[in-house]
Amino acid sequence: MLRTVGGHIEPGPGARPVGSTGTGQRVTHVTVRPWWDPGLAVSGFDPRSVYVERFWLGVLGPSTVLLLRRFARGLEEHPNGFRVSLSDTAQAIGLGRGDGRQAPISRTIDRACDFGLARRDAVDTLSIRTHLPRLTPRQLSRLPEVVRSTHDHYLLHHAPDHPSGPQAA
Repeated sequence: MLRTVGGHIEPGPGARPVGSTGTGQRVTHVTVRPWWDPGLAVSGFDPRSVYVERFWLGVLGPSTVLLLRRFARGLEEHPNGFRVSLSDTAQAIGLGRGDGRQAPISRTIDRACDFGLARRDAVDTLSIRTHLPRLTPRQLSRLPEVVRSTHDHYLLHHAPDHPSGPQAA
């Protein structure tokens, strides 16, 4: 489970980073489960959406976006969850074969967790958000001007629940 420490979300007791069990054993496979949030189901974006590609990509980086998209597809095919090899997943998204604690796949999962888009429920279990939130103003401010300048326009024309969007009363 997760806990908040100093304003940051961190894994709670018993949930170690992927690739490590704390006993010297490597985690080579993980179970991926859906992390459903009814609020984000209405106002958020599927990880495979244009919004995520256009705006989250510059915040998360390509490997994390690809991982979230791959897991979203897997959850669409297996709504209750599925088990994957870290090495196979890494290779499939171009991160090489490694599956240890310092491997690119482990760092990619860490990044998704750091942004609250995934969480470690157990040593070998991840919950993945089924919908991603809109960028925060701080996240948006770190993107290039050309990307920032299109954000509000995109939401106005492509997000029906936007306060000033097409369905506003």
